[in-house]
Amino acid sequence: MRFSPLRKACVAVVAATATLGLAACGAAGTSNSESSDGANGSGNAVTITDVTGRQVHLDSQPKKVLLAEGRGLFATSLLNKENPTENVVAIGSDLHKAAPSYEAKLSAVHKQYNDLPTVGNIAKGDVSVEALLSHKPDITVLSLDHKKAAEESGLLKKMDQSGLKYVFSDFRQKPLENTTKTIAMYGQLFGKEDKAKEFNDFYDSKVKDITDRVSAAKNKPKTLVWRAAGMKDCCSTVKDSNLGDLVNAAGGKNMGDELLDTESGDLTAEKILAEQPEQIIATGGSWAKDPDEPEVLPHVELGYRAQPATAEKTLKGLLSTPGFTALKAPKKGNLHAAYHQFYDSPLNVFALEQFAQWLHPELFQDVDVERDFADFHKKWMPFEYSGTFFISAKS
Repeated sequence: MRFSPLRKACVAVVAATATLGLAACGAAGTSNSESSDGANGSGNAVTITDVTGRQVHLDSQPKKVLLAEGRGLFATSLLNKENPTENVVAIGSDLHKAAPSYEAKLSAVHKQYNDLPTVGNIAKGDVSVEALLSHKPDITVLSLDHKKAAEESGLLKKMDQSGLKYVFSDFRQKPLENTTKTIAMYGQLFGKEDKAKEFNDFYDSKVKDITDRVSAAKNKPKTLVWRAAGMKDCCSTVKDSNLGDLVNAAGGKNMGDELLDTESGDLTAEKILAEQPEQIIATGGSWAKDPDEPEVLPHVELGYRAQPATAEKTLKGLLSTPGFTALKAPKKGNLHAAYHQFYDSPLNVFALEQFAQWLHPELFQDVDVERDFADFHKKWMPFEYSGTFFISAKS
């Protein structure tokens, strides 16, 4: 059929109008879909990068985050001091036993914490995929310490099979490498990227100041990190990780790096006496006594409820270890203790600062670590500073 030129023009106009109308409807439909979908709209998709470099893609900003390690609240408290548990649906059970004085402070000012369910402890193998699924998390945060245990128990495989998405954090294994990576990841997870960057800038600046100062040190004191002193037979320590890395960065020489074959392990009292460390740094906390796990020695009492006199008394109690009266370091005033939970939290930078001052006091005469930590609480933490976190035994 043939059309006149006028008829052709009319058809073209109608067709163009219809096409524009459909395009407009399509665009409006897409916009409505994205705004109403919320959790599923591709317009809000995010990609989370964890400390292993894995990238996990989510359709939207997560609204339900499961912290498989309860101490992940150390990080959320920094990024959101007004509401540290916002968008957290459950946590691991470790916080209650590992950091009771921190937990008490948090629960006193943030009542929502008391309603948070717990899922057990992955590192101890008592968490099931069903327990995780029951909270319907958009994503689960595991620590690098959980990774091996979850692989060996088959939990990680079951999580993959069930479609549970997860990322890995780390404040413990390589604190100076992974603290800022982990905080950046938490910033992504909770939509607090600006706050995460602010903290990381603070952290990097403080680390640089400390390491720049100790670069002028003429010696590196041989230092024993006595981990969780008093909780078991002498003496647990670390190699190429954890607080040992902080000792090295603070201008010391971590003994465990040369004496252990594994990342963590024990040194005998006889070996320590033979080595005669120049500095001894124990870690302590506010651990409740467990009748099923009696303390070999009184543990060093540190944390948000600890008083300086008690902290020093319990620190000196470590010298009841058979033979330790022959150690030279305590007689020179070089027996110290730091809060144990610095080993697994973004607060580790204050342990670094204190270690550096203990190892090289001549380079840090203008530094007051306790004041720095108290000032940090005013700006960053959901509760006020209290307690004792560092102590040295008077010779």
